[in-house]
Amino acid sequence: MKPNRQQILLGFLALMGILRLGDYVLNTMIQGPLDKLRTQQASLQAEIEKQENKLADARTAGKRIEIWQKQSLPADLETARSLYRNWLLSVIRGAKLQNANVDSGSPASRFGLYRTMPFDVKARGTLSQLTAAMFQFANSDQLHEIKSLRLTPIGETGQFDISLGIEALIIPGTKRKTLSTGKAKLLASSNAGDYSIIARDNIFGIGISHQDPMKMTILSAVTARNDVPVAWFTELITEKVTKVGAGESFETVALSGRVVQIDETSVSIETGGQLLRMAIGQSFAEGVVTLLKETAAIK
Repeated sequence: MKPNRQQILLGFLALMGILRLGDYVLNTMIQGPLDKLRTQQASLQAEIEKQENKLADARTAGKRIEIWQKQSLPADLETARSLYRNWLLSVIRGAKLQNANVDSGSPASRFGLYRTMPFDVKARGTLSQLTAAMFQFANSDQLHEIKSLRLTPIGETGQFDISLGIEALIIPGTKRKTLSTGKAKLLASSNAGDYSIIARDNIFGIGISHQDPMKMTILSAVTARNDVPVAWFTELITEKVTKVGAGESFETVALSGRVVQIDETSVSIETGGQLLRMAIGQSFAEGVVTLLKETAAIK
């Protein structure tokens, strides 16, 4: 017997219901959970990659800290202050800058991760001498940075009053009791002579006398004032004479300091942590230099 139209329609509707039920079961019981698992897997994979990146960063930071500790000042504050201050003085004197004075401020904690220690440097000299000092500074593999630099020309003598603000870092866990002696790799050239062009180019555009004030300032005489000996310093470039008694301070273009002793034919001067002894007729450049003790060198 042939099915009638009503039976065919009912059969078709039943088939559609079965298909829709199958689709619902597929989406809710199979495909849906499968998509959810895939989403969770992707999220977990992204989290794993994130944590692996953090671990890699931590390892890199650990290696950097080890490098920084090799460059850091010693962890003990007073040791760091004394050693670095003496190192700065040695750089200044090695460059033949005059009137050296180095002061240090109070250390400051940065983000609880490291400490900074500020230093103020004052000196006097030529652009060539400053360039030599800056070369030694930049060539030292220490965690330090020049925060400020001020140069004040002294007339047309070629001399400058120099003021530097420097900041050095202390990394926790540093066990060394000495400064780093390594060489930095920041400079374009490791040859100091390659930087002499800085001074030759006269970047300040001032009329510079090439006579060295240190060689052109002499102890011209020793006289008496009310039976008290007085030293005469003559600046041959300008013919200016400065008369100073024992214990008195003085300032010339070449040098400033304090006269500590006057004999019949010689004078002893304290300047920039050094004791300079010169005889009548000698220039500052010809005097005999002796280093004072650290407590006397730094005020």
